Amino acid sequence: MLEKIKNAKIGSILPVYEAIENIDAEEFFIKLSNYGRDRNSVLIQTEEKSICSVNPCLKITGKNEEFEIKALSNTGRKFLQFLKGDFKFCDKVEYGKNAIKGRLKPSRRNVSEDQRLRLKNHADILRAVAFKFKPAMAPFRHYGGLCGMLSYDFIDQFEDLPKNMQDLNEPDYEMYFLDSLFVVNHKENKAYIIANALITDEKKEKCYNECLKAIESCKKAISKKNPKIRKYKKKPFQVTADTPKEELVQIANKIKNHIFEGDISQASISKMIIANYNAEPFDIFRQLKQILKADMFYANSETGILLGSLNSNLRVSGNEEKAFEATIIGAEKPSSINRDLDNKYEVELKINSREIAKHTMLIDLARNDMAKVAKAGSRHAGLLYHTEKRPNRQYLFSVVKGILKQDLDALHAYSAIMSQAGIPKMAAARILRQYEKTKRGFHNGAVCFLSPDGDFDSAVAANTIRLKGNKAYLMGEANVSSDSKPESAFQETEDSARKCVDAIKLAGGLK
Repeated sequence: MLEKIKNAKIGSILPVYEAIENIDAEEFFIKLSNYGRDRNSVLIQTEEKSICSVNPCLKITGKNEEFEIKALSNTGRKFLQFLKGDFKFCDKVEYGKNAIKGRLKPSRRNVSEDQRLRLKNHADILRAVAFKFKPAMAPFRHYGGLCGMLSYDFIDQFEDLPKNMQDLNEPDYEMYFLDSLFVVNHKENKAYIIANALITDEKKEKCYNECLKAIESCKKAISKKNPKIRKYKKKPFQVTADTPKEELVQIANKIKNHIFEGDISQASISKMIIANYNAEPFDIFRQLKQILKADMFYANSETGILLGSLNSNLRVSGNEEKAFEATIIGAEKPSSINRDLDNKYEVELKINSREIAKHTMLIDLARNDMAKVAKAGSRHAGLLYHTEKRPNRQYLFSVVKGILKQDLDALHAYSAIMSQAGIPKMAAARILRQYEKTKRGFHNGAVCFLSPDGDFDSAVAANTIRLKGNKAYLMGEANVSSDSKPESAFQETEDSARKCVDAIKLAGGLK
């Protein structure tokens, strides 16, 4: 490996890695992150693999027009110097030793859909960082790169929408460049500790040795004892919401009027629920994971802790020819160990005319969205009306596939498919901004991983719990369509948030 690094060009990235015995990813994360308490620690757990980093080299954040790229390590400071001069497309930029700060006002022009994809916005800042280093080798997927969260309100980078009255002061995106991480491949029963060599100068052997030190430091953590869990004196549980019942029913009625007037065909209205919590944040994560039995994520940053579940959304693979897969998730039913009962639930999913009609609209929407970025004739439905079975549930899903146009990348594809507001997406998003009191923040946004070679995985952030200070913020949702009963909307928002509320209570410290 040393010879490969010595022969690598300046501007290359090479993953130095070591296979280790298959480990419990969650337990390892606990040891590395001090039970999830350490800032800038990230854990993503899916059925396929777990990805963890507790010492990324860079953090990239932005809100409205402002952005910051902050070094978190010595490698990060070298990275910043290597980025110098790469942000001339911004309206303002300041280069410092520990941070690059600037302003970029997203472009707005009356142009074609194809040209709109290429207008300048903060996705270009992410590109400048993600693709700065060229991979000299990529032994497996998720060896390093940008990882983090794009908020639901990242949509403001592409669209002019009304502004909400309230804002939790959340960033529009919060991403890390993971130069060191560990990956556990659950399907192959393999685990790797990875430290990437970022070649910024001729001191290549020193860079290699730093990677080896990072790997050894991570290996030593395996034998450490788990951090002690703090004990909390019990406090009364308190919960409020930003929208009372009567007002939410009125909003649902207004949404139905928009549907009858032909503005939209459906929309998902939300309210923010604010609760106190009195337990270890990672215990809340574990409780929610136990309740949902789903793909999960946990991220601790300076702005707070974010945790929740993941619904697969978009995958882009390939170097020269980039193939995409956009996944559409539909209705759910329970899964049962009784095969006959399980089959019954599956049939109910596939013959429910209302849910099939709704799912068909979502497929059509995804097809239309991906047509903007796909090569002519490449877009097609790879799977239609299939069922995915998980330990406690099964759900309907379909997949739209295709090949990206030659000059487009994964972030262009994401901008085409983003937003979970309703149908049509932009019309629903504009209408909801008039009625929802608080910005959704990272709820319904995306957790994503973008590698230097262009591979991309994103999932919609669902069942999110945002921990800031001593408060937990979560969203309750209700889908409104032409046959919905507005009086039921309030209860639906309560039901949709119940699992998150239960996780907070079960984590302890409340009475």
